[in-house]
Amino acid sequence: MIKDNKSIKLQEEPSNFRSIRVPDKIWKLVKKASKGSVSTNEYLLSIIENDLIKRKMIKKSDRKKRKMVKSNKE
Repeated sequence: MIKDNKSIKLQEEPSNFRSIRVPDKIWKLVKKASKGSVSTNEYLLSIIENDLIKRKMIKKSDRKKRKMVKSNKE
C-alpha cells in the first residue's frame, strides 16, 4: 500500500516561521538531495542538527524526536 505524503503530519514542538534566501541553483540541489526525507524542511532540519551536534552545541540525545502521525484530512 502506497501512502500519500499529504496524509502524514509531523507532531512538532512550537516553532517560529523563518525564511531564508537561497540561490535557485542551491535550492534545486537541496530538493534533489532531500528526496529520501519527508520534506525539504525535514532535510534542512537534519542538516542543522547534525552540524550543531558536531560543534557540541547540542547533545545527540537532544536531537529533535519526530513522530509521524496520520492526519485526519484526506
